[in-house]
Amino acid sequence: MNDYTSVESSAYLTLGLSDIVSEIGLSQSNFTIKTCNSINNAVAVIIDGERELLIDEHYLSKLNNSTNKSFYLFILAHEIGHHLNGHTLKYSDNTTSRKQELEADYFAGFVLKKLNSPIQDITSTLNDIPHPSKNTGTHPILKNRILSANKGFEDAVLKEQKILQRFESSITAKVYESNRINSLNLARSFYSKFVVTGNMDYFNSSRRYYEELINKKQFRNAPYIELSYLYKLNEEVKESIQILNEIEERNNYTVLLLWENYHSLKKTVPKEIISAIETIENTDLEGLIFKTILAKYYLDTYKPELAENIFNALYDGIQESEENDKNKFELIHFYSNYAYFLNSKSEFETSAKNSKTAIDLINSTELKENKQVNTILKACYFTYSMALLGSKEYSLLEETLALWEDLELKQNIVNSNILYITARLQEETGKTKKAIKNFQSYLKTNKDPYANFHLGKCYLEIKNNKSACLEFKTSCENGVELACRYLKIKCDD
Repeated sequence: MNDYTSVESSAYLTLGLSDIVSEIGLSQSNFTIKTCNSINNAVAVIIDGERELLIDEHYLSKLNNSTNKSFYLFILAHEIGHHLNGHTLKYSDNTTSRKQELEADYFAGFVLKKLNSPIQDITSTLNDIPHPSKNTGTHPILKNRILSANKGFEDAVLKEQKILQRFESSITAKVYESNRINSLNLARSFYSKFVVTGNMDYFNSSRRYYEELINKKQFRNAPYIELSYLYKLNEEVKESIQILNEIEERNNYTVLLLWENYHSLKKTVPKEIISAIETIENTDLEGLIFKTILAKYYLDTYKPELAENIFNALYDGIQESEENDKNKFELIHFYSNYAYFLNSKSEFETSAKNSKTAIDLINSTELKENKQVNTILKACYFTYSMALLGSKEYSLLEETLALWEDLELKQNIVNSNILYITARLQEETGKTKKAIKNFQSYLKTNKDPYANFHLGKCYLEIKNNKSACLEFKTSCENGVELACRYLKIKCDD
């Protein structure tokens, strides 16, 4: 909670918490949700003076086998009811515990009415939850719980003011004190909605809440990092860099994001950032995205062995992990970069497999509405096309180019990478004159010594040695070693 936390964690429950708190008339929340995947329960506790809601989402998802949309709202409201009634402040015997459970059920029924859920959802929810057969333990029997929750539901309108007054005195001070927690929850909720929909209203709402937290100097680096990534997802890389540069004490995650941003803009990375990254160990990091960025850094700085160690370890971890544990955006980020790395090793078949995986992931989700994901999709098409070219899958490459070009035409964008790949395909399939025209068009707007080299090879095919040698010379002078060999062999004069 005091440093970087994944913005994806408990997004559904966070939205539910926000809905509950706003509907009962509170302006801020003083509860923190933490996912605990081994407790087989949902529990309200106080830890270090903070009101926590510990939720085992995997366990609850197994219980909720129906289409009851109110299931999680009821669970959250029940645990909040424990906090608001003061049940978490003292030890209780079984008799008192059963009474407290019924009070929490009453509050949950009240909340469901406020959120316009049908009363039948109470029975449906409670039927999905295990109950004792006798009314002697810490929890009451099912019949009593349904009666108490239904009473709260039916009394909601008549007793709204009375209920609010009942809790107001005990929580008002804490609510205002914990304004920062609600702001972070809302910032992350709108962030998650923007990731899925690309709607700028959600972007602006999330940005405002992050800026509020930054201005109040709350949660240390987390709001800076998450706001920077929000900008990055909207392809506002300069703004992302600006936010990160405002952090007084940079950590490993900050410098990695800064490096990736400067790298994407093709700008010189400040020396202090490079120096900081050089001290980072792979074991210092958590999260697929940041480990992938470190691997990219090693690849860019000519340390392929270190990059390969990280990529291979991450790939093995993904294959071994459960499906529910996989974050699609992180997977897209990983597979696209892993495929690029494999191309650099001329492992074209494996690269094609991984870049196609990234493309399929993007097309199977709503994430392509997001600008950065859309950019990644086009980069994946380029990587995939290069892999198909390298593995001589020419017919599949023609199909891929058509799909890629169709995507660009829909967005009214001219992508010169398509022109380059098309020329390379024509070169490999003997359509030399067409390849020459496309290489010439490509080089009018792109300084690419590899394109000069392949254009030179095409000129050789049509016996135009003079033009070929000029292209080989340009390519050689710009660092293509193979072009230098051709220049020496074919252009002695």
